Amino acid sequence: MDDDVQAKLVELQEKGWTLANIARALELSPVTVESWKAGTRSPANLQSVLASLDQLAKRKRIPPRKVYLKNSRTEGRHE
Repeated sequence: MDDDVQAKLVELQEKGWTLANIARALELSPVTVESWKAGTRSPANLQSVLASLDQLAKRKRIPPRKVYLKNSRTEGRHE
Protein backbone atom coordinates (compact mmCIF):
# COMPACT_ATOMS: atom_id res chain seq x y z
CA MET A 1 0.00 0.00 0.00
CA ASP A 2 2.95 2.35 0.56
CA ASP A 3 3.55 2.08 -3.16
CA ASP A 4 0.15 3.72 -3.65
CA VAL A 5 1.26 6.80 -1.70
CA GLN A 6 4.54 6.98 -3.61
CA ALA A 7 2.68 6.63 -6.93
CA LYS A 8 0.25 9.41 -5.99
CA LEU A 9 3.11 11.70 -5.01
CA VAL A 10 4.84 11.06 -8.33
CA GLU A 11 1.55 11.73 -10.16
CA LEU A 12 1.13 15.04 -8.35
CA GLN A 13 4.72 16.05 -9.07
CA GLU A 14 4.20 15.30 -12.76
CA LYS A 15 1.26 17.71 -12.65
CA GLY A 16 3.52 20.42 -11.23
CA TRP A 17 3.06 20.01 -7.48
CA THR A 18 6.12 20.23 -5.25
CA LEU A 19 6.48 18.09 -2.15
CA ALA A 20 6.43 21.30 -0.10
CA ASN A 21 3.11 22.34 -1.66
CA ILE A 22 1.65 18.89 -1.05
CA ALA A 23 2.76 19.06 2.58
CA ARG A 24 1.28 22.54 2.96
CA ALA A 25 -2.04 21.42 1.45
CA LEU A 26 -2.19 18.43 3.81
CA GLU A 27 -1.04 20.60 6.75
CA LEU A 28 1.98 18.38 7.35
CA SER A 29 5.71 18.84 7.58
CA PRO A 30 7.56 18.65 4.25
CA VAL A 31 9.91 16.13 5.89
CA THR A 32 6.94 13.80 6.45
CA VAL A 33 5.90 13.92 2.80
CA GLU A 34 9.52 13.49 1.67
CA SER A 35 9.85 10.38 3.84
CA TRP A 36 6.67 8.92 2.30
CA LYS A 37 8.09 9.48 -1.16
CA ALA A 38 11.42 7.91 -0.19
CA GLY A 39 9.59 4.94 1.30
CA THR A 40 11.29 5.33 4.68
CA ARG A 41 8.00 6.04 6.42
CA SER A 42 4.34 5.36 5.76
CA PRO A 43 1.29 7.30 6.91
CA ALA A 44 -0.50 5.94 9.97
CA ASN A 45 -3.86 6.88 8.40
CA LEU A 46 -3.16 5.46 4.94
CA GLN A 47 -6.70 5.57 3.53
CA SER A 48 -7.21 9.15 4.64
CA VAL A 49 -3.90 10.24 3.09
CA LEU A 50 -4.70 8.47 -0.19
CA ALA A 51 -8.11 10.17 -0.29
CA SER A 52 -6.49 13.56 0.37
CA LEU A 53 -3.89 12.99 -2.36
CA ASP A 54 -6.70 12.05 -4.76
CA GLN A 55 -8.42 15.35 -3.95
CA LEU A 56 -5.24 17.28 -4.67
CA ALA A 57 -4.88 15.49 -8.01
CA LYS A 58 -8.36 16.69 -8.99
CA ARG A 59 -7.59 20.36 -8.36
CA LYS A 60 -7.43 22.47 -11.47
CA ARG A 61 -5.17 25.10 -9.93
CA ILE A 62 -1.73 24.09 -8.75
CA PRO A 63 -0.01 26.32 -6.16
CA PRO A 64 3.03 28.30 -7.28
CA ARG A 65 6.41 26.64 -6.78
CA LYS A 66 7.69 29.37 -4.47
CA VAL A 67 5.47 30.80 -1.75
CA TYR A 68 6.56 34.09 -0.24
CA LEU A 69 5.51 34.91 3.26
CA LYS A 70 4.28 38.40 4.08
CA ASN A 71 7.18 40.87 4.01
CA SER A 72 9.72 38.11 3.32
CA ARG A 73 10.99 39.85 0.20
CA THR A 74 11.81 43.04 2.05
CA GLU A 75 13.23 41.63 5.28
CA GLY A 76 16.92 42.19 5.67
CA ARG A 77 17.04 44.98 3.09
CA HIS A 78 18.49 48.28 4.11
CA GLU A 79 17.25 51.04 1.89
